Amino acid sequence: RWQKIFMIPLWSKMAVFWNKMFLTIIVLLIVLFLDAVREVRKYSSVHVNEKAANVNTNAFDHIQMKLFRSQRNLYLSGFSLFLWLVLRRTVTLLTQLAKGMTSHAALETQVNDATEAARKYMAENERLQE
Repeated sequence: RWQKIFMIPLWSKMAVFWNKMFLTIIVLLIVLFLDAVREVRKYSSVHVNEKAANVNTNAFDHIQMKLFRSQRNLYLSGFSLFLWLVLRRTVTLLTQLAKGMTSHAALETQVNDATEAARKYMAENERLQE
């Protein structure tokens, strides 16, 4: 089934577009991940400073909220980046498998034809020897 899907002529034309789109999404996810790392570092250092300064509880809670959001964004962007790379690898392997199955089927047909020809020639050779 995958072989039929990946061998559609339209698929090869769209492959160039999808490769560019994949790279664009990877760059976007990397930027989001790096921004989340920066935010976590920013609010983690503020957290230590504010706790030591004994500021009011509302400011402390606000900083904790921003730290939580930045950590959430870090996890979401990290997992998204990882899963996007896994998805890309899976599609690449499926494509290679479909191409391998196609070449395997072609080689199998060629071997069967060669075997039949060899049998025919051997039978003809035996007939001529008799």
